Amino acid sequence: MDSILVEMTAIGTVAVALFGAACCFMQSRHSHVAQSFAVFLIAIAVNNLPEAFSQILATIPSGTKSVADLVTWPSSFFLAPLFWLYVLRLTSSEHEGTKRLFWHLSLPIASIIVTLIVLVMPSEFREGLYSEDPQMDTALDVTIAIFMGLLHLTLFPQIAFYLILILRRLARFRLKLRDYYSSTERYELRWIYVIGGLGFLFWSANTLLLFIVAGYEQAPPWAVNLASVAGFILVSAIALWGLRQHPPLAPDSDDPPAQAKVQTGGKYEKSALSSEASERLSRKLRNAMEVDQLHRDANLSLWDLASHIGASSNYISQTLNEVIGESFFDFVNAYRIAEAKRMLATTNESVLNITYDVGFNARSSFYNAFKRHTGQTPTSYRKKMSNPEGMDDMPRQIKDT
Repeated sequence: MDSILVEMTAIGTVAVALFGAACCFMQSRHSHVAQSFAVFLIAIAVNNLPEAFSQILATIPSGTKSVADLVTWPSSFFLAPLFWLYVLRLTSSEHEGTKRLFWHLSLPIASIIVTLIVLVMPSEFREGLYSEDPQMDTALDVTIAIFMGLLHLTLFPQIAFYLILILRRLARFRLKLRDYYSSTERYELRWIYVIGGLGFLFWSANTLLLFIVAGYEQAPPWAVNLASVAGFILVSAIALWGLRQHPPLAPDSDDPPAQAKVQTGGKYEKSALSSEASERLSRKLRNAMEVDQLHRDANLSLWDLASHIGASSNYISQTLNEVIGESFFDFVNAYRIAEAKRMLATTNESVLNITYDVGFNARSSFYNAFKRHTGQTPTSYRKKMSNPEGMDDMPRQIKDT
């Protein structure tokens, strides 16, 4: 019964992974992200093949079974780097390249080299390698077996390393979103934090299984079942959420060809935008908020603003950073807070209505932004405003108070 549960969860994992990969390959937009996710899912499917077909492998000669186990073994070392590559591409703009990836593939490449060496070794060596009491006749046999064992021990530290790397990447990504969106909550990829938590549980279950195996001749069924079920849940969650994603730093519709890419956080040495043009663009940006009131759009993005005023998104980014001295997020939200202050002081509208009227898409976001700008909650601000005269001036005037 226990082996059936392991086999069923493995079959389910392979099916989910291959279905997700097929869906990814059919996507035409943001294909570089979808393809990297598909490759990751294929690696998951390959990694689970021995358990999925354990009943079939049990009926074939042991030599063939050892070859099957050996061929799928390197896939374990590809899982964490491939998921990292997917997260990296998902959190990058379309113009950003993926650099210095070779060292991420060092362990996977080493596992492939070891696999090829073992495959060309005599069949007796492979069978002995996978037997309960391996017999090593030569120093070369011992060396390969030890190296293979040490390489396998690096798998669990590798998973932990990439979980940390992904969390650090997401933290930087949340800050970068402020250069593109006026409301970042829906783009913060919080599902990956959930995946990271599930990944940690999966890592913990397998680490526990490794220690148990080290202390006993055979792992208890409950430990094996726990690791199998945790793996199935993890893969299902990854496939479910991963298929719904598109890179948030890529516009919904491509910028015109003449528009340059956004270079947030860097220098603009090659920019053709003069100081006079920057000042004119700065006035247009303020006019878009004060007159056209674009800040009331909860889903306003850098590309929407660029389309509205007819300027390059790169030039807008440069003007915000160098002339106005604010990120796109801070620039728009300052006008939202300014209008909220006016409405709190001059109207009887509820705080919730004001939240949505000025452009925030959640009450918690409004409260956090308002307290960050004023040092008090909206309710406290309304109570303390005893003289509302002059509060219906331009939002910029309120913004500067």
